[in-house]
Amino acid sequence: MVETGGWGGIGHYTFNLCAALVDGGVEVSLFTNQKWELADRSHRFEVDGCFDGGVGYLGNVKALRARLARSRPDVVHVQSLISTRFDALLWPLVRRRVPVVMTMHNVASHERIRWDDWTLWRCLAVADAVVVHTRRAADVARQRLGARARIELIHHGDGGFLQGESRPERTVARARLGLPARARIVLAFGAIRPYKGLEGVIDALAEVRRRHDDARLVIAGPLLVGDESQYRDAIRRARVEAAVIFRPGYVPAAQVAAYFAAADAAVFNYRDITDSGSLRLACDLGTPVVATAVGSFREFLTDGVTARLVEPGDTSALAAALGDVLADGEGAARMARAARALAASAWSWADSAKATARLYDTIARGDA
Repeated sequence: MVETGGWGGIGHYTFNLCAALVDGGVEVSLFTNQKWELADRSHRFEVDGCFDGGVGYLGNVKALRARLARSRPDVVHVQSLISTRFDALLWPLVRRRVPVVMTMHNVASHERIRWDDWTLWRCLAVADAVVVHTRRAADVARQRLGARARIELIHHGDGGFLQGESRPERTVARARLGLPARARIVLAFGAIRPYKGLEGVIDALAEVRRRHDDARLVIAGPLLVGDESQYRDAIRRARVEAAVIFRPGYVPAAQVAAYFAAADAAVFNYRDITDSGSLRLACDLGTPVVATAVGSFREFLTDGVTARLVEPGDTSALAAALGDVLADGEGAARMARAARALAASAWSWADSAKATARLYDTIARGDA
């Protein structure tokens, strides 16, 4: 298993998949970053922190090829690339020696960088199989890769080890995170990037506060694209400076469950998406969700049943949905329970691991 970052949503996904595969009898070695975030977590699979941001691209390629030559795996499963610029040259060479499976977490670079998109699809095109998590992603992959490509729809699992955390009570979680005890808290969680529509959430907050003057917006996640000042400016323009708690930094895994426990609602105002690990976490951890009716959100959420869904770009509708969820605690809790039940039934890691193991067997045998 190759996961080069060692942190964040893809890192957590990979940990959960590796753990479930081992539980299913598959021998797994994870090649990851030397600064692997989850090193203190109990696990029964081998971990090799072979990737190092300080040695350059060629140094990391050399390390990977040495590990592959030594371990001689039956299949290499790639969760993330070493470089979105140069890996188009690497993986065709690797596949000459060992079958390659790639998971397509995103169908395009979120910022639509042409070179990154070309690299991604070049890598996917040489894989023996491409794993996707949603029907929409499968459709996009078939259109781009052609009818002969092997596309495997294997659902993203549930919260996994994060679900196993002791979920604190709301008041305890807020105290632990330094959040106001009595406010109604809306959480925008995850890496901060333009496609997530945070400026629209900030604008909606001003409307929400006309109904609920105790409403607060917590923004928590690393700022990956853009500048902090643009969000500070948006907060000032909306005149909600006192109502926004802006924490543009990486949230360690040990704090993730606390943020969701502290929130009355989690908001996902995405412009488009094929999947979101953060949204699935919200569902799995029992936090009511308000999201845009885009991409795969429409595939596994039902408005009024498992979440509130609104059309993208409609600030008033977003504000109304958030206000309704904050006003109706019992109804919000019902939606959260339904979403959690969906996560437990449809998103189990055991099922994902079984499907993945079957794929490995087929690829290793050389079957079509």
